[in-house]
Amino acid sequence: MAGRPEPLPQKTRNPAAAAAEKAGMQRSTAPVLLCLILFGSGCGSGMGRALHAFDEGRHADAVGELRALEADQDEMSERERARYFLYRGLAHFACGDLRSASRWLSHARRAADNDPSVFDVGEHGRLSAAWRSMGLMPGEEARITSGLPAVFPEHSEPPHASR
Repeated sequence: MAGRPEPLPQKTRNPAAAAAEKAGMQRSTAPVLLCLILFGSGCGSGMGRALHAFDEGRHADAVGELRALEADQDEMSERERARYFLYRGLAHFACGDLRSASRWLSHARRAADNDPSVFDVGEHGRLSAAWRSMGLMPGEEARITSGLPAVFPEHSEPPHASR
């Protein structure tokens, strides 16, 4: 057997090391899966950008993003359209544009009345809170016609209000 090389010893694997290696592989795929889920759910879309701006308190940016989506309403699902109405209304409300807020929140309320499942519990809460903050009770219709009270008729609309 002088001419034959001796076979290399087989590497024995520690089961704990194999499990740790597998866990590391699973951890490294988690960020990739998270990105796929976020982009698949629309976070990379205009609606996702608008919601992100809204959640960060950049309400004027959210209004701008949502305005850009207005023409796409017909292509949205019922739930997407209802959420569009809600966040458009909330963003206008946060900017002080009560006329636009009441318009969009009225659409959101009608959507919720037609199908209560279009909003999750948090969104129902946001809609109710905004509605009451405008001085309206849950069953009442919006009757706001300007951005400021009638005692200031020369300033019936905030300067940044949408038309």
